[in-house]
Amino acid sequence: MTTGLSKHAATGPAIAIIAMAGRFPGAASPEALWENLLSGKQAIRRFTPEALEVPAEIAAQPGYVAARSVLEDVDKFDAAFFNIYPREAEQMDPQHRIFLEICW
Repeated sequence: MTTGLSKHAATGPAIAIIAMAGRFPGAASPEALWENLLSGKQAIRRFTPEALEVPAEIAAQPGYVAARSVLEDVDKFDAAFFNIYPREAEQMDPQHRIFLEICW
């Protein structure tokens, strides 16, 4: 009897993904990320070593690349909304703050 499932299908209980959220460099949502991937849009930004405030001896190394991904609006976290003291929010890992925003 054939079920139509691929030979790589899991044999355990089925899991349905009903929602997805995220913020990514150059994309504020999973849909925008997918569009960037489909269109070949590059999310890595190039910078001068001066803009990144890198010491000259590091910038001169052959393996140094003055590029990085940038996540927009990381400074827009509303600590009061999450009932977190501003000083505590400043000391939190930025990924934790973004996680709270996305979960909300």
